[in-house]
Amino acid sequence: MSAEIINLRMVRKQKNRQDKEKTAEDNRRKYGRSKAEREAARQRRETLDAHVDGHLLEKPDGPDAEPSDKATTDADKTEAEPSGPGSSGDRG
Repeated sequence: MSAEIINLRMVRKQKNRQDKEKTAEDNRRKYGRSKAEREAARQRRETLDAHVDGHLLEKPDGPDAEPSDKATTDADKTEAEPSGPGSSGDRG
């Protein structure tokens, strides 16, 4: 008449794991997207971005932008500015 001894804590944890896995599986079905759906969305987004970029009047300034046609840079502008009243060249 010996019964199998079980640890109730381990049984409870195992049941919780199974419940969480079932919930996760339901959520994957409900909210998840297949690889084909993600790829189609990426291609659609790239096509729309290319379409919009093709209609821009000016190229955007930013790290990916091409260098501008302007001959002067910020450093050239500061060197070309006239000396102010506080500069060392106006003493005398």
